[in-house]
Amino acid sequence: MPQIVQLEKSKVRGPDPTGFIRTETAEDIMRSLELVRSISGPAITMIAGAPGIGKTETLRHYHRELGQGAVYLSIAKGEGNISHVATMLLRQFNCHRKDGNDATSLRLQIGPYIGADRFLLIDEAQNLHQRHKSSGIKGESFGWLVAASESFGFDLAFCGDLTLPSILSEFPNIQSRVRRPCVIKGASSTDVAALASADDIEGQAEVALLMAVAALPGGLRNVDNVIRMAAIFAGRDRITGLHLKGAILDLKLQPRGGR
Repeated sequence: MPQIVQLEKSKVRGPDPTGFIRTETAEDIMRSLELVRSISGPAITMIAGAPGIGKTETLRHYHRELGQGAVYLSIAKGEGNISHVATMLLRQFNCHRKDGNDATSLRLQIGPYIGADRFLLIDEAQNLHQRHKSSGIKGESFGWLVAASESFGFDLAFCGDLTLPSILSEFPNIQSRVRRPCVIKGASSTDVAALASADDIEGQAEVALLMAVAALPGGLRNVDNVIRMAAIFAGRDRITGLHLKGAILDLKLQPRGGR
């Protein structure tokens, strides 16, 4: 069993001041987002992936890059009906609902605030697939958002887990509008190598350790957490396999059957 070294102040990591690392998966997601932005008039894309592959981080990075040109909204479970979505969007603009709570009135209220040429980024979009208590309709927010997009000229990205493609298949009129859908089933070795390289970790043995961690539930989140902990162990020294093994043990991420 490797000895866990004493904690020290960690060095600053990564080449990007925001901490964002453009992995292969991030590049793939960005290509779909940038394609939508390049199309004249409102367009839609879909990003679906396993947990921990960097979807949300990439979406938020893109949001920061566009600044006022984008609106980011994450949908929590149970908050996917039109009423909740409209309320959350209006709050983005420090506005409150006007009279009229039907779907059309809400769409006409929120549409002008988003406006033409903006990009609405919907994260955890699988949670839009919620049954309305009164109407019994499931997933009505998808169509409502697409209608708002087409009426007011803004682009739209649905980003969620691996259930999202099958959910959208229930709405052929939306599915047919999706440009360059991006479906990522797991973290790639190139993704892991990119995170490792950002902290000058390039040895085959060290990257192999991180690959094993990436294969666990949590994906690249595990890799990032291990590298951060290893950097604390290393202090101002370069991260080694010993530091990584210590971090894996400390974070209880040792693969089953591993040493």
